[in-house]
Order: sequence, then C-alpha cells, then structure tokens
Amino acid sequence: MAAPWANTYYACPCSELSAAAPPNVSNGGTPLELPGSFDNGEEGSTFDPHNPRANYSLYPLDNLLYCDECDAIRCPRCWIEEVINWYCPSCMFEVPTSAIKSDGNRCSRNCYNCPLCTSPLTISSVASPRPVEDSLKPSDAARPQESYLLQCQYCDWTSLDVGIQLDRPTKITEQLVRLRKSKDTKTDPISVSNREETFNNLTNFYKEELQGSTESQTPFGNSPYNSPANLARIMSLYGGVSHTALKKSREKPQPMREASSHSQGLLVYTADKSDAEEEILQRLKELGWNGTTTGEQRQMAPVNNDARFLGQLWPVATALRTRRGRRCRSCRQFLTRPDPKMGSIRYKIRLLALNFIPRLSLKPLNAIPPPSNPAFRLTLDDSPQPLLQPFTPLQYVLTIRNPIFEKIKVSLATPDTTPGKVASKVTILCPSFDVGPAGDIWDEALGSSTTTPSAANDGGRKAAMASLTGSTTDTDRQPEAGKIWEKTRNSTSVILEIVPGSLKPPSRIVTLTKQEREEQAPRQDDDRLEIAVYVRVQWETHEEGPEAGLGKRDAERKMPSGEAKVAKELAYWCVLDVGKIADV
Repeated sequence: MAAPWANTYYACPCSELSAAAPPNVSNGGTPLELPGSFDNGEEGSTFDPHNPRANYSLYPLDNLLYCDECDAIRCPRCWIEEVINWYCPSCMFEVPTSAIKSDGNRCSRNCYNCPLCTSPLTISSVASPRPVEDSLKPSDAARPQESYLLQCQYCDWTSLDVGIQLDRPTKITEQLVRLRKSKDTKTDPISVSNREETFNNLTNFYKEELQGSTESQTPFGNSPYNSPANLARIMSLYGGVSHTALKKSREKPQPMREASSHSQGLLVYTADKSDAEEEILQRLKELGWNGTTTGEQRQMAPVNNDARFLGQLWPVATALRTRRGRRCRSCRQFLTRPDPKMGSIRYKIRLLALNFIPRLSLKPLNAIPPPSNPAFRLTLDDSPQPLLQPFTPLQYVLTIRNPIFEKIKVSLATPDTTPGKVASKVTILCPSFDVGPAGDIWDEALGSSTTTPSAANDGGRKAAMASLTGSTTDTDRQPEAGKIWEKTRNSTSVILEIVPGSLKPPSRIVTLTKQEREEQAPRQDDDRLEIAVYVRVQWETHEEGPEAGLGKRDAERKMPSGEAKVAKELAYWCVLDVGKIADV
C-alpha cells in the first residue's frame, strides 16, 4: 500500500559529475548523447525522475550525510569508511590491529559460538557421580579434578557431542588447540607420515632436476662470468660476438624429467575404495541427510571446512567486529565517528543531512478522509491511496522545515511540465519565501505557532485552540499567487498546483510504425507522478574565527554593527512522489 503523504527523495550532487557525456572522437570532439542522460548545465538544467540514472542518485534524507567543510550533501558514493577499532561483541574487549594481523579476526579469549545455530556458548561443569568409596574419605581429602564443557543455551548442543572435555574454565583457546593437534595425530599417524615423506621426495627430486638444467646452461658455474650482463659485456669488447648470437649458438637444454617411482615422490591413484571411504558411506546411511553439515556451517570457520557430519563440528571462535567512521572523499573530514569507548553507542562526530538540509513534505490541501472500514487498522499507511484523475487540477501544500538556527531564504523552481512520456503541469504559487530559524520545541508550543490570515490577529484562547487543533476559522480561504499558505516558527507552507497528464497518447490520423509504437509504449512506473523541484537555500552565519577555513563559494561581508558574517548558499534537486495516475 502506498503512503497517504508523498515521499520525498533528495539528489546527491555527485550524480552531476558522473553524468557528463564523454567526447566523441570520431565527430570532432562533440559529446555523445548517452541513453538516459540528463542536462547538467547550471542554466535551464532539468532533472528527470524517470531516468534510469536517477535510481542511483536519489536517496531519502535519513540516508544522507552533510559535509560542513564542502557545504554539500554526501551520499554513500561520496564517503569512504575507515576502521576505528576492532572488538569482540561477546566480551566487548578491544583488540589491537597488530593482533588482528597475527592471530586473525577471531576472539582469542573465551568467546565461542555454537557451530549449529551460532548462539554464544557458555561454560558449564560436568556433573560426575561420586563413587561410593569416596563417601568414607574425610572431608579434607583430595577431590577428583573437575571437567568442563561448552554448552549452547538455544539448541542444547554441547562439546561432549564431538568428544571435547575441558580441564579448566579459562584459556579455552589453548585447550582446544591442544586437543585438535592430539586428535589429528591419533587419527591416522601413518598416513600423515607417508604424505610428508612422499612430498619431501618429490621436492628433492625436482630440486635436483632444476639444479642440473641450470648447470648445463651456465658453463662457467659459480665464476664471475656467470652473470648474463657481465658475459655480454666481455664478449662484445673482446670476442666481437654479441650476446644474442652466443645464445643462439648454444644447444637447447634438455627437458626436465618427471617423477617415475615412489622414491622420487610419485603417488599413483588407485580406484579401490579405502576403509575410510567405506566408513563414510556407512555413517551416511545411518545418519541420513539430516546428520550432514551444510555449506554455511562448514564455511563458518576454517576448522570445520572438512567436516562432513554434525558430530565433526568444533566450536567456532566469535568473529570480531569493527567500529567504522566515514570520511568525505573530497576534504577527508570525518562525517561520522563513533565513540571509541567500548559499550558506548554515542558518536563523537555525526553530521546528518537532516540536521542541515531543509526537509520538504507534500500533502493534499483538501485531504479526502478514508472510507470507514470495520477492519482493524494499525496505521494510516495501510489505507490505499486514491488514484490521480487525468486533467483534474489538484492543490497540494508543500511544507519546508528549517533545521538550523539561522533564518534562511528559499527559492523553488520546477519545470512547467514534468519530463517523461506523461506530461503533467506543475505551478508553484509562491516560489520565494523566508523560513524562520529552528528553536526550542517549548518556544513553539508556548508561542503562537501557526500564523494564518485569520488566526494571526486573533489572540488568547481562540488562537491557541486553532494552533493546537490545526484548524482555521476561515473555511472560505483560497490560495493566492505570491502568498504563503501557512507559517510557523521554523516552517513555511506554500501551495502547489498540479494537473496530471494522461497515460494514453493523443490520437493520430497517420498510422504509427512499429518502432514508434514501441517507443510510445508505457514503461514501468510511467504512471507515477514525480515532480522534480530545484531548491536553493541562502543564509548568513557567524564567522567562527580567523583560523576557520572558508570555502571559495563563501562570500564574506561586514555587517553595519561590525559583526563578521558569512553568506552561504546550498542548492540541490529533490523529487516529490505524488502518486499514481489513473488509466482512463
């Protein structure tokens, strides 16, 4: 279901740099017309929301950041991530980078996860029955050593399922490594020694072959004339023969021999099934498909890469996580930087775009109440949005809210007709206006928050009730060109008139060709009415000091009172998703 209010998306300026067409070398350097590209010139430029490129440049305001050094919006393509620190999510222990390079990205302490469900494992002592003869011993006698296990509280998996029993509840990693090595040596020590011996024989054989072929190519052995550069220089000075001719005159080296026996490292494959393979097949018949491991379980840790059955899975050390900061690609300034203190969810630096960019919202002027439905509805978003009728004038309230503590001047611009196959007419009745600074929420609640022609002059209880209920006393109020509709402390609303176009192409006398019919055929989302609005914001802010770096676009000027201020400007495209047009 569509939302009852229009969605607003903001365009990042980095799309303008990537949308420049490359020059056409075969056509005298004229730029090529890329399919789906849009004009990026400063004068008369337009933004097509139906362009396929627009999907990669439009973001909700909550997903954008702001760089106060560049005075520009930053999207995920405009920032780079930097690792601040590594930590374990279980014990919240910070791991230095040097330990990551040597030990890997796993916690080397007592943090392990279940190999079946990835839940954290807890350490529990194994309850062993006390023998009868121990009851006759004195209380201060030496007790047998306790043993411990790793247990999952979610799926009841224990380390006893794979034959792992620990001696103490600390230094689990060292105990598991020792048990792993002892288990590998006990499984098949003969085959391990045979493989090592075969590999050593094969390595020695090829080393001898390489040494013999090298000696045959260099007749001078270890003498100083063994170097090709020295030999070529001497032959050119005294012999009159070039090094190239000397190389051609030499005989070709003999090809290297291959290993032909077991003493040389050759291991011949036999198709006979070994006892290990027979054992695997027998266990597969007994356990079935549910007793085998999945690809995710095997790839969770290197120790489980060769595990075929669930009884062969070992506990998995907890993977480390990172706390990352984001830097601007242009000035390398931190846009977001989390607090390095472990366990803290605060940010030392967090430049969100919603704290710097004016927010635009659109809603119908005369909203039609949803029909009564006996079904229970949690939110208004569950109600269907009515379709827009073609060629029916509609009026919407466009609200601009100022998040900064400075008064801003806003200028809006939009094409007369929306680009695309469905041309709709759009008119902004008041394109230029001022928006007040943001302040404390209690200042807005205690003051006269809503200023309308009817409620501005009414004081006392009547104006307060009008501001709280959002209603006005003048029901016959009509929108006027050049006048704002509503104004609060840090928001201003203007009227937007829209005439939706028709999805059906105009009738023609001449029959269209097949190619023309394919071009005029409706594509996906052509029935959505999306309005591109160019927003230009201007404001003045206090200068931080002579050491503060100012951009080239900032124009400094001295106020009459002698207070230094800086004039700043920000411009960007945003897209208002009004709704769907009815196909009538």
